[in-house]
Amino acid sequence: MIIKKRIKRPMTQKEMAEKFNISISTVKNYIALPREEYEDEAKNRRFKAYTLKQNGLKLAEIAEILGCSYHAAAGLIKRYKKQDLAA
Repeated sequence: MIIKKRIKRPMTQKEMAEKFNISISTVKNYIALPREEYEDEAKNRRFKAYTLKQNGLKLAEIAEILGCSYHAAAGLIKRYKKQDLAA
């Protein structure tokens, strides 16, 4: 069974493995997104960060909106320019 929608997990993968007496690899296999969905989600996140920056928001504000650190927001924008604009 693969979870279709990602939700905030109430415990870590290690805690889940211990609770259900299974390996951490099994937990990862059950909760992992298919590669195509992961890449689409990542691309959308990069685009959102870039769009917010183009609209005049500061990196700190973008980070708060996306729920990440200042440096992660900067990285998303940098990767968008390198990967998505260049393509």
